[in-house]
Amino acid sequence: MTVEALAGWTVSLDLWGTLIDHTDKGAVADWRVTEFARVFDAFGHRRTLDEVRAAVSATDREVLRQQRWHGVQPVLDDMLAAIRGPLSIPDTPQMASMLRVVHTHAALRGCPQPLDGAVQALTALSMSGTRLVLTSNTLATSAEVHRQLLDDLGLSVYFADMLFSGELGIAKPHPGVFAAITARAQCTPERVWHVGDDRLTDVHGALMAGCRAVHYRPDGEAAQGDAHVITHLGQLIDLLATACQTAGDGIVEPS
Repeated sequence: MTVEALAGWTVSLDLWGTLIDHTDKGAVADWRVTEFARVFDAFGHRRTLDEVRAAVSATDREVLRQQRWHGVQPVLDDMLAAIRGPLSIPDTPQMASMLRVVHTHAALRGCPQPLDGAVQALTALSMSGTRLVLTSNTLATSAEVHRQLLDDLGLSVYFADMLFSGELGIAKPHPGVFAAITARAQCTPERVWHVGDDRLTDVHGALMAGCRAVHYRPDGEAAQGDAHVITHLGQLIDLLATACQTAGDGIVEPS
């Protein structure tokens, strides 16, 4: 097995839960709720933190459901409208502008950091001749904020392309996301590996689009169907190199 076997292939990687994650997830929700309440109060709409938290949580659950099960990408202003609705708060351009900033930047309060082995895996893959693509679903956090975050973490340099659902207008597992990967890479789906931690959006989405899939499961859950499983990102380069070396033009069966 040699890493040269990856030359000519495209490897797409999910972002959250695969390459990076929050070091303090609670801080994200707490800051967003607190700042929303402050903005509402400043515009004459005092609401309790519990009321704001309930509206935010309900909206988050619904937009995530739409994204995961239907590939629908939420629109930022629609998300904000859904939060204001149960709070009976009317929209104003000035308030909306402030809420957008809070909503799109809240993720930074969780101090995101690369997961163990992420930088090493990206370094090894970048030296293998493969085309590296970042393919990420976005909810509240905009593509612009994601790009800045990846720059700050030193991860942007590894990717030949970055696909964010907020810019595509659709989200994984929608087949159009994976079609965009192949179109930009000018390759067939069979030459694309997608790596991610979510069975539905990453694994099922990739396989249904004709791509190959690696399920990143640090908990060691067994593979299902045509997906390979890794429990640590340090295993990725060897798995892909071995699979690509034996793949030819056919579909690889998991070992």
